[in-house]
Amino acid sequence: MKLGIRGLLVSTCLAVSVWSVLAANAEVADVQGIPYPSANTEIGEVVNLDEAADADRLASDLSNKIQRDYHRGGARRDAHPKAHGCVKAKFNVLADLPVELQTGVFSPGQSYETIIRFSNGSPNAAGDDNSGDTRGMAIKVMDVPGEKLFADRAHPTAQDFILISSPYFFVNGSAGYTEFFRIVNNGGLLSLFKIPFVLGLGGTINAGKMLSQKIDNPLNVDYFSVTPYQLGDAALKQVVKYSTKPCEPIGDVQATDGPNFLRQAMQDHLAAGSACFIFGVQPRPNDSYSIEDVINEWPEDEVPFVDIARIEIPQQEFDTAPQNDACESMSYNPWHSLEAHRPLGTVNRMRRVVYEIISELRFDMNDVSLEERQVKP
Repeated sequence: MKLGIRGLLVSTCLAVSVWSVLAANAEVADVQGIPYPSANTEIGEVVNLDEAADADRLASDLSNKIQRDYHRGGARRDAHPKAHGCVKAKFNVLADLPVELQTGVFSPGQSYETIIRFSNGSPNAAGDDNSGDTRGMAIKVMDVPGEKLFADRAHPTAQDFILISSPYFFVNGSAGYTEFFRIVNNGGLLSLFKIPFVLGLGGTINAGKMLSQKIDNPLNVDYFSVTPYQLGDAALKQVVKYSTKPCEPIGDVQATDGPNFLRQAMQDHLAAGSACFIFGVQPRPNDSYSIEDVINEWPEDEVPFVDIARIEIPQQEFDTAPQNDACESMSYNPWHSLEAHRPLGTVNRMRRVVYEIISELRFDMNDVSLEERQVKP
């Protein structure tokens, strides 16, 4: 039976539509042997059919760069390779949480041992702290009961939260994410002129802001998850973002020069006293805010962050050779997580596979055993 042009078009559209729905709800593909996360369409995720392939290309590009830039025994992270230090802390959940926020790690009154890594975002591990840059705060909350989406092999009970010193990101799609890093890592000077076309106006403006930030102490900065996360499971799912903000401004900064002054500023402060952050949750304002959009921030004046926990960083000496070695042997991934805090969106889905591939490459190049990775800073 002949369908005719109109019938053929309708059939084709239906086939594409069915395939898109199936692909959005199934495991999309493997990336170098790692299952690529599926999208939860019920909560608003939309997976691009090319995401897994883009993640594969990004992981391969970054792996090649690390092998090209570092010798065996000296491999570093592809992003945030320069640490200001790993510090011990306590993640103390507040006792008076609203019922709708009492899930996962957020059990009222619960206290967890925690390890926090502060860092620069630049891929230059020897970069000058005086240069503008985005800073990172990676939080590993220990001894969290429950099955993890992807357990940290060295610390299988850990729940990770990854934040940066910006409430917005510079790219939404997987293709742009991959192409941006390909240009930055492999392209010449002329190739850099392609970046605004890859990121678009909003992404380019955000990238400029993110790369111009200057701080005086990593303990004196607001940090944000940027990407959204599920909060709760079953019928109680919400979409939220996280932030940490200093409990009070730090006014005793002394070290303000030298290429590594941020580490020194942290050490000076923690040698004399403690530090504190408030960990907050920001519910999505409404369903019109796309989970896949991380270029546009959610307005705090419309939906403010709700205080969830106090992160107490006690007085300590962290800048020692054994502690710094243990710090570099740690791996952070937002998918080291309970289902109640499931990462959402394109950037997080790509992180799942890319972070694991790069971590395993780094450990292999540095001959870091699982036992060495289990040593806590």
